[in-house]
Amino acid sequence: MLFIFGTKRVGKTIKTGTFQCPRCNCERDYLLKQNKKFFSLFFIPVIPLNNVGDTLQCTFCKTEYIPSTILAPDEYTSSTATIDGLERPIASAGKRIGSYIIDAIFLTLLNFPLAFAVKYLPKIFNDQFFLAIFPLWIIYFFVMELFFKGTIGKKICSIDTISEDMEKPITALRYLLRSIVKTVPVINIIFLFNDKHKGCHDFVANTIVVEK
Repeated sequence: MLFIFGTKRVGKTIKTGTFQCPRCNCERDYLLKQNKKFFSLFFIPVIPLNNVGDTLQCTFCKTEYIPSTILAPDEYTSSTATIDGLERPIASAGKRIGSYIIDAIFLTLLNFPLAFAVKYLPKIFNDQFFLAIFPLWIIYFFVMELFFKGTIGKKICSIDTISEDMEKPITALRYLLRSIVKTVPVINIIFLFNDKHKGCHDFVANTIVVEK
Protein backbone atom coordinates (compact mmCIF):
# COMPACT_ATOMS: atom_id res chain seq x y z
CA MET A 1 0.00 0.00 0.00
CA LEU A 2 1.31 3.43 -0.98
CA PHE A 3 1.42 6.10 1.75
CA ILE A 4 1.63 9.76 0.78
CA PHE A 5 2.76 11.96 3.66
CA GLY A 6 4.42 15.30 4.26
CA THR A 7 3.64 18.64 5.89
CA LYS A 8 0.94 21.16 5.14
CA ARG A 9 0.28 24.72 6.31
CA VAL A 10 -3.22 25.39 7.61
CA GLY A 11 -4.45 28.90 8.39
CA LYS A 12 -7.14 29.77 10.93
CA THR A 13 -8.83 33.17 10.60
CA ILE A 14 -8.57 35.05 13.90
CA LYS A 15 -9.59 38.54 12.76
CA THR A 16 -11.18 40.37 9.83
CA GLY A 17 -11.20 43.99 8.78
CA THR A 18 -10.37 46.42 5.99
CA PHE A 19 -7.03 47.83 4.84
CA GLN A 20 -5.36 49.62 1.96
CA CYS A 21 -4.10 46.74 -0.18
CA PRO A 22 -0.76 47.71 -1.81
CA ARG A 23 -1.38 45.42 -4.76
CA CYS A 24 -5.01 46.41 -5.44
CA ASN A 25 -4.17 50.00 -4.54
CA CYS A 26 -7.56 50.48 -2.91
CA GLU A 27 -9.51 49.59 0.23
CA ARG A 28 -10.08 45.86 0.59
CA ASP A 29 -11.23 43.35 3.21
CA TYR A 30 -8.58 41.24 4.88
CA LEU A 31 -8.32 37.95 6.76
CA LEU A 32 -5.76 37.75 9.55
CA LYS A 33 -4.70 34.11 9.78
CA GLN A 34 -2.80 32.16 12.40
CA ASN A 35 -0.87 29.45 10.56
CA LYS A 36 0.18 26.04 11.83
CA LYS A 37 2.23 23.34 10.16
CA PHE A 38 0.61 19.92 10.20
CA PHE A 39 1.88 16.45 9.44
CA SER A 40 -0.32 15.36 6.54
CA LEU A 41 -1.35 11.92 5.37
CA PHE A 42 -2.76 11.65 1.85
CA PHE A 43 -2.74 15.47 1.79
CA ILE A 44 -5.03 15.59 4.85
CA PRO A 45 -3.62 17.52 7.87
CA VAL A 46 -3.53 15.08 10.77
CA ILE A 47 -1.07 16.12 13.50
CA PRO A 48 -0.33 19.78 14.37
CA LEU A 49 3.42 20.38 14.57
CA ASN A 50 4.09 24.04 15.33
CA ASN A 51 2.99 27.63 14.76
CA VAL A 52 4.63 29.06 11.63
CA GLY A 53 3.51 32.65 12.05
CA ASP A 54 0.65 34.89 10.98
CA THR A 55 -0.35 36.24 7.59
CA LEU A 56 -2.72 38.98 6.48
CA GLN A 57 -4.50 38.07 3.25
CA CYS A 58 -6.41 40.34 0.89
CA THR A 59 -9.76 38.68 0.17
CA PHE A 60 -9.78 40.05 -3.40
CA CYS A 61 -6.31 39.45 -4.86
CA LYS A 62 -5.32 36.74 -2.30
CA THR A 63 -1.95 38.40 -1.71
CA GLU A 64 -0.48 37.64 1.73
CA TYR A 65 1.37 40.23 3.79
CA ILE A 66 3.29 40.28 7.07
CA PRO A 67 0.65 41.62 9.48
CA SER A 68 3.03 43.90 11.39
CA THR A 69 3.77 45.81 8.15
CA ILE A 70 0.08 46.55 7.63
CA LEU A 71 -1.59 46.78 11.03
CA ALA A 72 -0.75 49.16 13.86
CA PRO A 73 0.79 47.72 17.07
CA ASP A 74 -2.48 48.28 18.97
CA GLU A 75 -4.35 46.30 16.30
CA TYR A 76 -2.11 43.25 16.12
CA THR A 77 -0.03 41.08 18.45
CA SER A 78 1.93 38.24 16.91
CA SER A 79 0.80 34.72 17.88
CA THR A 80 4.51 33.80 18.08
CA ALA A 81 5.39 36.71 20.38
CA THR A 82 6.48 34.33 23.15
CA ILE A 83 9.28 32.92 21.00
CA ASP A 84 10.08 35.92 18.76
CA GLY A 85 11.91 37.67 21.60
CA LEU A 86 14.19 34.78 22.52
CA GLU A 87 17.93 35.34 22.05
CA ARG A 88 18.32 31.91 20.46
CA PRO A 89 15.74 30.08 18.32
CA ILE A 90 13.82 27.14 19.72
CA ALA A 91 15.32 23.78 18.72
CA SER A 92 13.32 22.07 16.00
CA ALA A 93 11.24 18.98 16.72
CA GLY A 94 13.50 17.06 14.32
CA LYS A 95 16.63 17.89 16.30
CA ARG A 96 14.96 17.01 19.58
CA ILE A 97 13.83 13.64 18.26
CA GLY A 98 17.27 13.02 16.73
CA SER A 99 18.98 13.89 20.00
CA TYR A 100 16.77 11.49 21.94
CA ILE A 101 17.38 8.69 19.44
CA ILE A 102 21.16 9.14 19.73
CA ASP A 103 20.94 9.01 23.53
CA ALA A 104 18.67 5.95 23.35
CA ILE A 105 21.17 4.13 21.11
CA PHE A 106 24.02 4.94 23.50
CA LEU A 107 22.00 3.77 26.51
CA THR A 108 20.96 0.59 24.70
CA LEU A 109 24.64 -0.22 24.19
CA LEU A 110 25.15 0.25 27.93
CA ASN A 111 22.52 -2.41 28.56
CA PHE A 112 24.98 -5.15 27.55
CA PRO A 113 27.49 -4.57 30.39
CA LEU A 114 24.53 -3.85 32.66
CA ALA A 115 23.06 -7.28 31.86
CA PHE A 116 26.34 -8.81 33.03
CA ALA A 117 26.49 -6.65 36.17
CA VAL A 118 22.98 -7.54 37.39
CA LYS A 119 24.17 -11.08 38.07
CA TYR A 120 25.95 -9.66 41.10
CA LEU A 121 22.95 -7.61 42.25
CA PRO A 122 19.93 -8.86 44.23
CA LYS A 123 17.83 -11.40 42.34
CA ILE A 124 14.98 -8.96 41.75
CA PHE A 125 17.15 -6.94 39.33
CA ASN A 126 17.91 -10.09 37.35
CA ASP A 127 14.23 -11.10 37.21
CA GLN A 128 12.98 -7.56 36.53
CA PHE A 129 15.67 -6.08 34.32
CA PHE A 130 13.79 -2.83 33.83
CA LEU A 131 14.44 -2.02 37.51
CA ALA A 132 18.10 -1.69 36.56
CA ILE A 133 17.52 0.01 33.21
CA PHE A 134 15.40 2.94 34.42
CA PRO A 135 17.85 4.11 37.13
CA LEU A 136 20.66 3.96 34.54
CA TRP A 137 18.71 6.18 32.13
CA ILE A 138 17.78 8.62 34.90
CA ILE A 139 21.38 8.85 36.12
CA TYR A 140 22.66 9.35 32.56
CA PHE A 141 20.30 12.24 31.75
CA PHE A 142 20.75 13.81 35.19
CA VAL A 143 24.57 13.67 35.28
CA MET A 144 25.04 14.76 31.65
CA GLU A 145 22.65 17.71 31.94
CA LEU A 146 23.84 18.84 35.38
CA PHE A 147 27.61 18.55 34.95
CA PHE A 148 28.13 18.66 31.17
CA LYS A 149 25.20 20.93 30.20
CA GLY A 150 23.88 18.46 27.66
CA THR A 151 23.66 14.81 26.73
CA ILE A 152 25.68 13.19 23.92
CA GLY A 153 22.65 13.54 21.65
CA LYS A 154 22.31 17.25 22.40
CA LYS A 155 26.04 17.84 21.82
CA ILE A 156 25.86 16.15 18.40
CA CYS A 157 22.67 18.00 17.41
CA SER A 158 24.01 21.35 18.73
CA ILE A 159 21.12 22.14 21.05
CA ASP A 160 21.05 23.32 24.68
CA THR A 161 18.66 23.10 27.61
CA ILE A 162 18.05 26.43 29.32
CA SER A 163 15.67 27.74 31.96
CA GLU A 164 12.50 29.26 30.53
CA ASP A 165 12.77 31.91 33.21
CA MET A 166 16.19 33.30 32.30
CA GLU A 167 16.61 34.86 35.75
CA LYS A 168 16.39 31.50 37.54
CA PRO A 169 19.11 28.90 36.85
CA ILE A 170 18.16 25.24 36.50
CA THR A 171 18.64 23.62 39.90
CA ALA A 172 19.78 20.04 40.53
CA LEU A 173 16.23 19.17 41.62
CA ARG A 174 14.78 20.47 38.36
CA TYR A 175 17.36 18.49 36.39
CA LEU A 176 16.44 15.37 38.38
CA LEU A 177 12.70 15.80 37.83
CA ARG A 178 13.35 16.42 34.15
CA SER A 179 15.45 13.25 33.88
CA ILE A 180 12.84 11.07 35.59
CA VAL A 181 10.02 12.19 33.30
CA LYS A 182 12.27 11.96 30.22
CA THR A 183 12.69 8.20 30.67
CA VAL A 184 9.10 7.75 29.46
CA PRO A 185 9.44 8.74 25.78
CA VAL A 186 5.81 8.36 24.68
CA ILE A 187 4.41 11.18 26.82
CA ASN A 188 7.08 13.56 25.54
CA ILE A 189 5.44 13.61 22.11
CA ILE A 190 3.60 16.62 23.57
CA PHE A 191 6.47 18.83 22.42
CA LEU A 192 5.18 18.48 18.84
CA PHE A 193 2.05 20.39 19.76
CA ASN A 194 3.28 23.72 21.15
CA ASP A 195 5.27 26.66 19.84
CA LYS A 196 8.22 26.07 22.17
CA HIS A 197 8.40 22.32 21.42
CA LYS A 198 8.22 21.58 25.13
CA GLY A 199 7.92 17.99 26.28
CA CYS A 200 6.41 16.91 29.59
CA HIS A 201 9.90 16.94 31.13
CA ASP A 202 10.28 20.59 30.07
CA PHE A 203 6.96 21.56 31.64
CA VAL A 204 7.94 19.83 34.88
CA ALA A 205 11.35 21.54 35.04
CA ASN A 206 10.29 24.85 33.42
CA THR A 207 12.93 24.50 30.70
CA ILE A 208 13.17 25.02 26.96
CA VAL A 209 15.62 23.63 24.40
CA VAL A 210 17.27 26.09 22.01
CA GLU A 211 19.82 26.07 19.22
CA LYS A 212 23.47 26.61 20.21
